Amino acid sequence: MTPEALAADIRRRAGPSGRFITALAGPPGAGKSTLAAALVEALGPGARTVPMDGFHYDDAVLHDRGLRWRKGAPETFDVEGFLHLMGRLRGEGEVAIPVFDRTLELSRAAAAIVAPTDRYLIVEGNYLLLEAAPWNRLVPFFD
Repeated sequence: MTPEALAADIRRRAGPSGRFITALAGPPGAGKSTLAAALVEALGPGARTVPMDGFHYDDAVLHDRGLRWRKGAPETFDVEGFLHLMGRLRGEGEVAIPVFDRTLELSRAAAAIVAPTDRYLIVEGNYLLLEAAPWNRLVPFFD
């Protein structure tokens, strides 16, 4: 299915009002970010990507927990923080979101803004639909 066809399906499912949140999940390197960007372009104004990667724990935290070698695994993300963000995205207008800076290899807090006019959110990440706790608590946020 093309990004344009997916965008048309999202518009149809979203109906006339309210924020519509789409989960785009898959393994690393599968093209999630590329597809998310194409979907946002196809949806036009009022669409934006919300990446899960902004919730990577910092390398110092991973080192202290003995998890640096597992960076990118489910337990190396701040899931509770991400759950909180999802609640805010559902219920609030303007929301600051963190963005992972691949050049610096760290998350930058409040690096982007979801505006009240952003109706279509494409949330992309590896574990959005993982059936294991606590990740499975994300499912109700996705339309």
